[in-house]
Amino acid sequence: MLITQNAWLVGFVRKIVAWPNRRAWLTFLSRPLMRRMANIAMGRVGTQPADNLETLFEQWSRASPALADYRFIEKRDNTVYAEIHSACALRGTSDVEACHRMMEYDREIMRSVGGKLVVLESQATPGRTFCRVALRTSDASTSDLIPAHELRRRSHGPR
Repeated sequence: MLITQNAWLVGFVRKIVAWPNRRAWLTFLSRPLMRRMANIAMGRVGTQPADNLETLFEQWSRASPALADYRFIEKRDNTVYAEIHSACALRGTSDVEACHRMMEYDREIMRSVGGKLVVLESQATPGRTFCRVALRTSDASTSDLIPAHELRRRSHGPR
């Protein structure tokens, strides 16, 4: 059995990885950690550059842990909208900034396959049980998308 197929172990690793991401002063450590984990995963599954939005979603999903539950919701104009239904160690914590730091894993995957990822709604928000993300090709602007951590700052101030 692969490590990523063991539900208990995947949950344990998520909790360990959440710890430095919940401390902004450890960003110097958490960002390279998340990027390294993404590169290991991409090497394990052999991700390839994407040539369209659907392929971006497929490559991102391939590099996720085997127990991850990523759902393609819709393609609209130059964006794929997806949901992450996997249980997150940050669920319900209100720590959307930590979510942004943890999602460096996913943004690293997207950069490598030719895309961008923006978390629009985070399950770190109390009451949410899944995240909603937007995927675009690397040449497309994301200036019209408001990331969840920025939305939280605007409405509540920094955490």
